[in-house]
Parts: sequence; structure tokens; C-alpha cells
Amino acid sequence: MKIACSTVLFNQLDLYGALQHLAWAGYDGAELACLKTHARHIEPDTGKAYLDEIKWVAKKHGIELLAIHLDADGSTPEEKIEYVTKMFDVAQKLSIPVVAIPAGGKTGDKELTKQEFKYIGKLCERAESRGVTLAVKYHKGASVYNLATQIQLLNEVKSPALGVNLDPREIYKAGEDYSEVIHKLGKKIVHTHIRDYPSPEREPATPEEQILGRGKIDYPLILSQLKSVGYDKALSLVMVGAFTYPLSQQMGIAAECRGYLNRCLQELK
Repeated sequence: MKIACSTVLFNQLDLYGALQHLAWAGYDGAELACLKTHARHIEPDTGKAYLDEIKWVAKKHGIELLAIHLDADGSTPEEKIEYVTKMFDVAQKLSIPVVAIPAGGKTGDKELTKQEFKYIGKLCERAESRGVTLAVKYHKGASVYNLATQIQLLNEVKSPALGVNLDPREIYKAGEDYSEVIHKLGKKIVHTHIRDYPSPEREPATPEEQILGRGKIDYPLILSQLKSVGYDKALSLVMVGAFTYPLSQQMGIAAECRGYLNRCLQELK
């Protein structure tokens, strides 16, 4: 498994600075953020010169580019599909294997769920033709919000380009068993978002409460279960809420999380 971090944590820096700080903190790889209100270190219309610079910077700092974390933009489904497709093109040019998006729609709304599945199916067609995997995360309030609906999506959209972005916080929120979720999704897990979580009563959690090892998420168990299903991809820290923190504090968060995760992985060997 590769220890990664989303550049969203270093929202005050440009991509060069974000990758540099991730390297200093000891991370293996980076997830490039393209998030509307948080950080936009990569854009769908990025030109060749900037893409070449990204490759050079990543190589210089020994950082693998493992994923792009995207909020789909656009007012209509067609506009969103075109927006995400452009990001597939960017991922292909940068040899990034995964584009991660959250599920949309609304829990319990059959029509919106039908539309969401159709939308994801169309995205997968675009992703497949570019050799990119679309990683969809289930979360509270969306059409895909638990293990059952995640499996429903996988059964209805039968594309090799569709994978799961595992988020242990959402498993915890759904009241589900980590081991069951991981073993039932198995090889369809292509990416993992990580941060800790204190309790439902403490939402939204502060950045300090999201630091790995400080909350209620059983990461030693989760990592052992991921290992048992042969998962060897990214464990990507996605830390939100520290946007106004001093850079030294953001760096402290990155370093503490990486140290905790590295120790957990060492104990698995």
C-alpha cells in the first residue's frame, strides 16, 4: 500500500509547493485536488506546458501522482460529463490511474438514483476509452450511501473502469462493519480516502479530530483487512477544514498522519 495525501491540505500553496511539502513529510504519492471551494491544483483545461511541469516537479521530489480528486462542475448532467471527461484526459496525459468523485443524487429518491447510475455509466464509458479508472465514494445523503447501494451500482454499471473509493468514515457513519464492507467489495476497491472521525455528535469534525489515531476509526483493523484482499494501492489522506491554518500547522498534520499510518503498515509485515 502506498501512503498518499491530497494536495487539498496545502491549499495556500501552488502545486509545486504542495508536492514539495508532501515529499518533506515522507509521503509516497499525491492526490491532486480539483475541488471548487477548497483547492484547485489541477484544472480540466490544463495546457501541455503545465502538465510537463507537474511531471517534472513530481519526479524531482520523488512523488508518485496516484489520483485526482474531483468535484464535478456544471449545471446539467451533460456539462458535468464533459467536465469530468476533460479530467480523464488530464489523468491520461499525466499517467494518473484514478479519478475519484463522490456519488451524487439523493438517498431514497429512486428517480435521482436512476439518473445518477446512468450518469456514472456514461462517465465509465469515457474513462474506459482513456485507460483511467473512476473511483466512486458512497456517502451519507447520496444515492450511493452504504454497502448495499454501492454493490447495486457495481451490478448495474458493469464497466471495468468503475471502482470503489473506500472511505472508512462513511462506513462508520453508516453503522457498517469494516471487514464485511472490505471483503464484499474486494478487488473493486481501487482507492482509499482516509482521515479520522470522532463521533456523529462532533460533526463537523475539526482538523485535529480528523488526525489519524485520534478518533474512533479502527485503522489497524481496516489496513489488515485491506491487506487480506490484496489491496496495494493508495491510502490517501484527505484533510479538510485546515484551510486557514498556518503552513507549519498544516505540515504538522501531514507529518503526524503519515507517521501513524507508516507505523500501522510496519506492524502488518
